[in-house]
Amino acid sequence: MAEWWTSRHFSLTNPRDDGNSDLPRLLRRMADEIESRNLEPMDILDLTVSQEITEDGPWWSATIYWSPDEDEPRP
Repeated sequence: MAEWWTSRHFSLTNPRDDGNSDLPRLLRRMADEIESRNLEPMDILDLTVSQEITEDGPWWSATIYWSPDEDEPRP
């Protein structure tokens, strides 16, 4: 059993004045980021999507949480 456990995360939004309400665009950007970081599907713990209502409409954000491989250096 591991003596320690680490979770990492990052969040994305679309630019405020350039498609902030475009949820499909944000999800495509998140998928691209997952691929660019070479995250394995089994390492992903959670993906949350939320919105903030602004004067221009909804502003979507997405956060992904993952567990790094055991052989990655401990922070």
